Amino acid sequence: MDRQPATGPFKDELPLRRQLWRTGALVVGGSVFASACFTHLSFVFFGEIDYADTMFFSVLIPLVVASLAFAWIASLTLRLDHSRAALDRLAHLDVLTGIANRRAALQRLEAWGSEPGGLVLAIADLDHFKRVNDRLGHEGGDASLTHLAGVLRKLVPADWLVARIGGEEFLLAARNVDAEDFTARIEAVRTAVAIMPLITSAGPWHLTASFGIAARQDGETPDRLMARADKAMYAAKLAGRNRTERAA
Repeated sequence: MDRQPATGPFKDELPLRRQLWRTGALVVGGSVFASACFTHLSFVFFGEIDYADTMFFSVLIPLVVASLAFAWIASLTLRLDHSRAALDRLAHLDVLTGIANRRAALQRLEAWGSEPGGLVLAIADLDHFKRVNDRLGHEGGDASLTHLAGVLRKLVPADWLVARIGGEEFLLAARNVDAEDFTARIEAVRTAVAIMPLITSAGPWHLTASFGIAARQDGETPDRLMARADKAMYAAKLAGRNRTERAA
């Protein structure tokens, strides 16, 4: 039976594994070879030599070789760790806007949900996004999403969660914040989005967004909380857009 080629992260690790094995073999082989050569040459050129000197150099040579090899292996390990950390950051970021993605948002909400204290969130959806794409093209659509993400990050506290959870939908969440205060801040954000235009080559383009807000109930899961906020957001859409609605 033919062996299936390695795929996924294991495939990426194979070259590194081979390199580490080769380096390990070079460390052992090089140390033994250098020590043996020194001992042999000592007897060839000097005949009987001092035992203490021979033992000193037979230990010194492998120590130097092993130290250099360890430095190389440590460098490879650190590079791998940095690469994995960078990949982990990318896995939790929305590439277009630079804010958290849906995966990161769900993980944060799960963590917050397991802790005591209130949790309130809002789902925001850019109004008439298809119209933006039709008039400004896909580049303009991407610019509008980046613009909205920038406004959200600028106007909410640093400890709030701001994420793009799909398409033109964004999520804002906070812990231990009064629902009324949260709603007032979201209203201020909604107003600012409508006031601050997207600057395009064709001139300023005014965007609006609809918001749905929900406060966590006892025992409510993050998925259920998001579903209620999403329902409230669609209620804001049906009521005319550029509005904020709170879930029952």
